Amino acid sequence: MSLIKAFGALAIQSRSYVSGRALHPKQFTSILQDVPTRPRSGWQLYMNENLGSFKDPSKNNKIDLKTAMQELSAKWKAMPEDRKQVYRERFEAAAKLHDDSRAEALLHATSKQIKQENGLRRKYNLPLLRDPRQPKRGKNSFLLYLDHLRTSDSSFAKRPHNKDMIVEAGQKYRALSEAEKQVYRDQAKVIQEKYNQQMHKYYEENGLLSK
Repeated sequence: MSLIKAFGALAIQSRSYVSGRALHPKQFTSILQDVPTRPRSGWQLYMNENLGSFKDPSKNNKIDLKTAMQELSAKWKAMPEDRKQVYRERFEAAAKLHDDSRAEALLHATSKQIKQENGLRRKYNLPLLRDPRQPKRGKNSFLLYLDHLRTSDSSFAKRPHNKDMIVEAGQKYRALSEAEKQVYRDQAKVIQEKYNQQMHKYYEENGLLSK
């Protein structure tokens, strides 16, 4: 796995947004069937609330999305901050409801149920569910080195976690001597061994071991 892909995989684990299609697939009944869709922003709530006014009766109530987006975007930009704040607060409340409902649904599902659903999600190319009981995979040697950079190099500590930062960190990592890299490899090996033990216990306790 490349250094950028390794960082990307870690970032994906922390994503909280789940699309409506992933929550309520048409092909099967999901564990998340009762979880409300999570809006992306206050702007999205405003847009969805007002799209209906752009239906054209002469065209079977179809909406000209380009025109609607242009006009709604202009109105949103011109809207006073106190009115925008109403939508932002509604977004925060809806996002919290989604996050809490999703977490509760996963906690109430068994590990076997989550595993079975993930089989269907792979079949239909949908995001997989993460069992909250499943141990989290540890960091590899590069990510451990990246942690070191953030704590020892002030220029890295203040930078956003973007591709350019990862590329530069990757260059620094590759420039290390083999002895210096081995320090992080040894740390990663210990973390991986602990993770393997935790995963075996997780499979055993939840009846997921192959017979």
